Amino acid sequence: MVCTLSKLNTATTTDESGGAATISALHQDIILTHILTCLDGPSLASASSTCSQLNTLSSHEHLWSNICHSTWPSTTTPRVRHVISTFPLTSRSFFSDSFSTVTVHGNHHHHRVNLENTPEILSAVDLFHRRRIILSKVVETETGSGWFRCSPFRVDILDPKDSVETGMDYPINDDEACRNLEEELRLSWIVIDPRGKRAINVSSGKPVSVNRHWLTGEIHAIFATVLHGGERGSAREFAVCNLLVTLGGEMKVREACFQIEDMDGILLNGRDSLGILQRGLVGGRKRLRSEMEGREMYVEFVKKKMERKERKLRSERRLDMLCVVIAAFSVVAFSILFLS
Repeated sequence: MVCTLSKLNTATTTDESGGAATISALHQDIILTHILTCLDGPSLASASSTCSQLNTLSSHEHLWSNICHSTWPSTTTPRVRHVISTFPLTSRSFFSDSFSTVTVHGNHHHHRVNLENTPEILSAVDLFHRRRIILSKVVETETGSGWFRCSPFRVDILDPKDSVETGMDYPINDDEACRNLEEELRLSWIVIDPRGKRAINVSSGKPVSVNRHWLTGEIHAIFATVLHGGERGSAREFAVCNLLVTLGGEMKVREACFQIEDMDGILLNGRDSLGILQRGLVGGRKRLRSEMEGREMYVEFVKKKMERKERKLRSERRLDMLCVVIAAFSVVAFSILFLS
């Protein structure tokens, strides 16, 4: 059972005179084993800032490791457990990195990128339906080869011939089914830098869109997070992490992939994508006010993307008009020169 900080704040005991005593009157073993173990991650973090006693008790590794394992089942794999153990505050640092969202309003786009500092990345992926885990997997990606850096960036969780049973019924009504899946599906895609000892969750949590393909009948759920891309004013000033989950006709997970797209709609290669992820890994974090905030950030990105496309079209039309005027002027000048 998980309780919130409000329950902890109202917890009192009765002293020998019958008066109310604060939680500090409780033995620390009781607080540690019967109270703090019931808190979720945000509540435990808040509890640690209330007093020195709770700060000390809330620092126990097993509290944070249990929270990480229950929140993201993929963190129970030996490889991820080992990497988390190298973080500055182990599981507490990992939770702080992965539970919050990187903010695009900051100065970390000025961070100098050194691709050699990230020779590999791990993708810890957990897909839930109605809070029931249906896919949990960890994939390692080597980032130092020329093939990775020059090819379009793409991380696939499943092999092309693999699929995962979900136990979900195939929807009959398209609109209603898509609306329901937008509320029922949750995805966590944590990118981990083992050498840098940092992590970033590039998923929006809830899908930003769910659609059924008109031809194949497959359902495509898109999750997305907007990150700083780099140079201001360029197509890569902002970039979006696109996470696509494809459900086949039998509602099996047939595809789960991660790509990064710039404001021109171009899928970036491994070199540029790794640079964007490096900036995100060291960037400022915040907790979203609501699950809708991630969708709003994506909608704002799409809006800016469309505005940029319209500006390019207007510029191209002006350039075309200029070329027509120059061509017409050249014809007139040529005619006057040779006919006079």
